[in-house]
Order: sequence, then C-alpha cells, then structure tokens
Amino acid sequence: MSPLPPPPPSSFLCLFRSDIWQKLNETVGGSLVSTVPLASVCHTNGSYARFYDDAACSALKQQFDYSEIHFKTPAAIMPAWFQESCNPFSPTSQPCELGNYASYSINISSPQQVIDGLKFSKAYNVRLVIKNTGHDGTGKSTGKGALSLWTHNLKNISIIDRYISGHFQGPAIRLGAGVIGLEAHEAANAAGYRVVGGNCPSVGIVGGYTQGGGHSSMSNLYGLAADNILEWEVVTATGEHLVATPEENSDLYWALSGGGGGTYAVVLGMTSRLHEDGLVGGGYLSFDDTTIGNDKFWEAVAQFNSRLPSISDHGGVTVAYSLTNHAFAIYNLFADGQGADAVRDILNPYLSDLDQLGVAYNVSTHESLSFLEQLRRDYGPFPDGPFTTTAILGGRLIPRGVVLNTKSNTALTQVLRDITRSSDYAMLMQSIDVRFNSSSLPIRPVAANAVLPAWRSTIIQAIFTVPWDWSVPRSEMEKREKYVSEYVTPALQAVTPGSGSYMNEGNFRQPEWQKQFFGVNYDRLLHIKQKYDPDHLFYAPRSVGSEFWEEDGAGRLCKVN
Repeated sequence: MSPLPPPPPSSFLCLFRSDIWQKLNETVGGSLVSTVPLASVCHTNGSYARFYDDAACSALKQQFDYSEIHFKTPAAIMPAWFQESCNPFSPTSQPCELGNYASYSINISSPQQVIDGLKFSKAYNVRLVIKNTGHDGTGKSTGKGALSLWTHNLKNISIIDRYISGHFQGPAIRLGAGVIGLEAHEAANAAGYRVVGGNCPSVGIVGGYTQGGGHSSMSNLYGLAADNILEWEVVTATGEHLVATPEENSDLYWALSGGGGGTYAVVLGMTSRLHEDGLVGGGYLSFDDTTIGNDKFWEAVAQFNSRLPSISDHGGVTVAYSLTNHAFAIYNLFADGQGADAVRDILNPYLSDLDQLGVAYNVSTHESLSFLEQLRRDYGPFPDGPFTTTAILGGRLIPRGVVLNTKSNTALTQVLRDITRSSDYAMLMQSIDVRFNSSSLPIRPVAANAVLPAWRSTIIQAIFTVPWDWSVPRSEMEKREKYVSEYVTPALQAVTPGSGSYMNEGNFRQPEWQKQFFGVNYDRLLHIKQKYDPDHLFYAPRSVGSEFWEEDGAGRLCKVN
C-alpha cells in the first residue's frame, strides 16, 4: 500500500495530522484518494503548481464541457458555477486552489468502506458528500473540505428473469450505484428488454436521477424511473446495511423513490422493473422565423404545445424539442411499436397547422429496432451525448391544463418568447404524461412513492438553459445566473400556478425550494430524514433537511441558529 499524499493545502482538514488520514486509508484498503483538481495542469501558481502541463491543459480544454472526464475523476464536478477556484480557461498565472472540491474521496467497492467513511466523518466532524458521476447542477455532490464517498465504480449489473414480490412479478435488473444510463440500457438491450433511464447516456441511473424522480422518453409508457423501483440497497447514517422495499423499511423506500438523493442514506444499488424491447418510431421536425416573421413563428409554437396532449395519447408518444426565440426543432420522438409511416401520421395534424400558417419546415421520420438503437441515433455520441454539462439551468413542470386552455397557453407562449430574447438562451422541452389515469400509461408505479405530485398533471418538462461562456468575466455569468433565478423562474411560475419544478433540472437558487421541488411530501420526507439520519450527517444543498445548515463565506458548513 503506497503512502497517502498529504492533505490538500487549501483544505480545512489540513489541521488534521497526516497519520489520521493514513489510518483511514489503511482501514479502507488503500482506497482513499487525495483530490488534485483536473485543471491543475493549466496553472503555474497555487497549491498545485507542480502539476502544470501545457499539452495536458490543451487536451483538457477540449473535454472540460463534457461529462466523461468528470465522471471518471473522483472529486470532479460538472457545473461551471462551482469551479471558479480552478478551471482550464482562467489565466495560467491564476493560482489553482481546491475551492469547492472535496478534499479526499473513498473509491467505494464495498458496504464496509461506506461504514468506515461514515464512522470517520462522525469521529472527526468532517463534512461528508456522496458522488457518482457529478451530473449535478445544484452542488449536491461536492463540498469544501469534505470526505467524498465515490460510488462510481460500483458497476455490478444482473438480470433477474423473474423477480417475485408482493408488488411485482416479472423481469428486473439489479444495478450498482456507479452504473451510468448507457451501461444499464446496453445490459437491458442485450437481454431483450428496456429499463427506464435518462436520455443523457452518461447520467448515473441509480443516484440523484432515479432518487429525484427521473424522466425518460419512455415515461409515458412506464412512468418515471422512481415509479419502477423494486428495492434499494443502502447504508444508513448509523452504519446499518439494509434493503428498502415496499414491504421492508417501506418509509425509506418511499423517500428514496422520488424524494431526492444524498440525504437519507448512501445508496449502493437498486433493482428496477424491465420492459419488453421492440420497434421504436422516431422523427425530426424543424422550422424558423426566417420567412414568416417572429409573430407567426410563435403562433406556430403555441399551436404545437396545444397539440402535445393529443400527441401523447398516441400510445405513449413523447417528443423532445429545443426552442429559441427564432427556431424550433424536434430532436427526439419516441413512438413505441410504430414505424416511420405511423410517426408521419402522428405529426400530420400539426403539419397541416404549419401549412395553414405558411410555415416552411423540414420533417423526416424513421424507425429503430430497439430503444438503444434510437438512443444512439438521437443522443449520441456515447458516452457524453450531445449536450454540454456546464450550462446554467432553470426549470418548470408545465401542467396539461395550461396548454389546453387558449388563454393560459397564450400567456405561456408570451413568457417563452420573452425569456428567450437573447440569442444565447434556449428552452429544452420534453412532453410527458405520467398521470395515474392516463390512457398512455398502462403500467402503474410499483408502489406509492415520494415523486413530486405535480408530475402527475404535467405535459411538458421545460428547462431554460444558458450556456456557460468561459471567455467572459465571471461577473457576466453571475448576471446571467441572476436572470435565471430572479426573472425566468418567477415568470414561468406565474403562468403555471400550483405546479412545481424537477429538482434535478431546476435552478440551484430556486426560491421556496421545499414547495417547488417536493410539494406536500416535504414534511413526511423530513420526518423520515430525521429517523434514518438523526444527526444530519448527510447534507446536500436544496435537499430535505438542508434548511438546518448554511455555508459561511469561506465555504464552511454551519448549523443555522
């Protein structure tokens, strides 16, 4: 076992003797990793100047906005907002410091290592965080001076041909906490099945994605990811290694299935239902305002949104589309069991609308033999997918009733038009219908869960996105973030009263976050949090119980008086 490097110089933990960390490293079998920021190779000053490497820095700049390099690195995180202290685009002479990164990570391979990490955190009053991939816009998977439990290498996958419980009998898949969506989809596909997972292939399926609800292009058929969970394998804050199902530790099962990640227990794995795979119809549609003008363009957008309920009723069809102030594009359409001609039939009523409005458009349809084949077509290249990971986000669940009512749909359209006036701003929209009484949702949730109730009346999951620009001063990006939190978010809420926001794709400064992310479930979730984590060992921003803590100006986590 090699000696452990010294504590990172900028960490609060540098006050601890190195032999304490060496002892922890020995306890966890040499799996403790001292954090060196990825961008240390780009800086000639500061605590990590010895790592400077100009060639490595040039390569890092090409990768930094994408997910793979971050999810393969223990303490690395993706959101640019939390990386001011050391990034590859700031001046070479600017010191690279630890900033918001965890100081050390345990590369978890067993439940005992988690238990050892929890004991250490309690014994020395060290902040604790849990990280899988780092796909996290709210800063949940990092913390200044923290010990991180890095679960990304828990890659076990097994197919269960016949899972039997009081709530479900049929095929299932057991997934370790480190499995990303792509790996889960590939394993399910090889066995002739589908598993409900995210469309972004590099998102960890077991972590905050499913624990926060988890939407998918398959959700209109099978529900949210959390609706499909049969069991969770966890280690609690008190060091208990247990399983939570609808029958055993049912309150913890309920909370983990939609109540948010990083706050109730350390999840080691989960078991989810599988669904038969098969033919998938798809298509693309795009148009802009070049020849028709902006007023007519937005009239066409309003008409499309009003047609989404009827489109969703075609056997669980979902549509993902991007929207700027001047252009509209469907980049993914999922039509289970339907061919290219059937997809054209689904789109024809709206194409007739466009013809009547005089809108020129490009449309094509196709079919894939499996969900994985369509995922590769629309969300490749793997594993990163087409999206960068550094954008500033804000989100809202748009109720079905809003787009079906002419007056409220008009108000929604005006807000979408207003908030996207800058050429850099865009909406990413996905239709969804997970109502319990939906004709397109033939498979109900495994059991009651903590999914935000607003999902059950939603027709669009809307994300407002502002790309991060490394070339401008941070003060400019702070203005753009303020625009999202103080203008975009309230504007979307005003035209969707009583709805909520998806915690995984909302704004990290979301006002009234308990109400918007958790709704009426919050009080019960807090009770469960206090039962399984009475000392609040687990903390994550905007998660259940986080209101009892605050970060001071130096990043220290302190109890609220």
